Amino acid sequence: MRKVLGVLAGLVLGIPGVAAERHFTLEARSSIFEVDQGVYLRGFSFNDMSPGPMLVVEEGDTVHITLRNLDNVTHGLSIHAANTQTSRFLGNVQPGETREFSFTADFPGVFMYHCAPGGHGIMAHTMGGQFGMIVVEPKEKYRMERELGRGPDLKLYIIQSEAYASGRDFYDGKALYVMFNGRNFRYVDEPIPVRPGDYLRIYFLNVGPNLTSTLHVVGGIFEYMYYQGNPKNLVVGAQTALAGPSDSWVIEWRVPPVEGDYTLVTHVFGTAIKGALGILRAKKDAPRIPEVRAEGVPGVKEIPASAKRVVDPYGLASPGHEHTVRVPLDPALAQPVAVGAKALEPLPVTVQMVGNSFYPKVLEIPVGTTVEFVNEDVFDLLEGERTGRHDAVVIDVQGPEPFVTPKLGHGERYRITFTKPGEYVYICSIHPYMKGIIRVYEPLSQRADSQ
Repeated sequence: MRKVLGVLAGLVLGIPGVAAERHFTLEARSSIFEVDQGVYLRGFSFNDMSPGPMLVVEEGDTVHITLRNLDNVTHGLSIHAANTQTSRFLGNVQPGETREFSFTADFPGVFMYHCAPGGHGIMAHTMGGQFGMIVVEPKEKYRMERELGRGPDLKLYIIQSEAYASGRDFYDGKALYVMFNGRNFRYVDEPIPVRPGDYLRIYFLNVGPNLTSTLHVVGGIFEYMYYQGNPKNLVVGAQTALAGPSDSWVIEWRVPPVEGDYTLVTHVFGTAIKGALGILRAKKDAPRIPEVRAEGVPGVKEIPASAKRVVDPYGLASPGHEHTVRVPLDPALAQPVAVGAKALEPLPVTVQMVGNSFYPKVLEIPVGTTVEFVNEDVFDLLEGERTGRHDAVVIDVQGPEPFVTPKLGHGERYRITFTKPGEYVYICSIHPYMKGIIRVYEPLSQRADSQ
């Protein structure tokens, strides 16, 4: 009878060590995040945060997740903590649709969840910021907790992630920012208070989506580490935690008995200086905080006029676009010079469809230029948001030549010659957040001839 009452209490109250029913709601939408002071990123989110809500359960719990699509494009959900088929139930969730899914948390550890509409859309939405952490606390206590006979002074949950200026940069692995918990140098601006001798448990997840991390604390050696967060996967006395995309660790470490700043950093320094660096500030009278959560700051409704940069991996950035290309007119031959080719080489100029973006995003060309659209995305299977097929369709034109390309599969090309000046704003009709601009200008020499 006592055992039955204990199970019932766990189902209702979530008593530690007793299997419980855990309920979470995730809302998929498009969002805008401030990733640095005055720097804003357009992307996708769960619950208007990137990383999304942190889900903490215990081994053996039954987990119920409700997924709501509040966006105008298809979304989905991949749950790495679920040892069961998920895409059948949570893939290809249409705008306005709600799905429910349940699973048992059979394995302890630190897991990733991310948007997964299916196919090509999995990559595109994860790149855009739609991911989070699931922690399944083990029935078996971690070693340091057993040795000390108590829990940690601080639970520190950290997600490392990357932001890209374009799909081309994503394909090439050229991250613009690499962040801890969704913001550049977040814990430099807000150092994490600890005390000398504190027992820290660090839950670390590298969601990528491309780069490797080697988590390190300057001035410390990790006493115990558990690969993927499972207590059975023990490593003793390590300087770094090596993690590829979706790899994770639980790390147990005691702050040395010396006051000062201990730097939390990926030892891949080329990415650390892009934002993946924080400070653990050790003082004997530091305030006590029980946890630091792996969640991003809430999104903003609109980008303020004071913004110094807007990053949009799919569409257009702020004035002074990082991906604006201007094609000059060669005065000797009176024809445009091809982009990325030898001087005076014939056209066409290429616009790539890659990583669910157009590259270059803004193209400035003289009258008479032929532009060739080419699809570099390989996964051209399936349909809708799940496909890597693309087209280009004018939605706003200041000139007489609207255009529509066919829907192009991988490696397919389509050419358009622009004979009239003006500005052509276009999108992909399959992935409407993909946006580009072609500005056709009339060279001064041609204007003079026409007068």
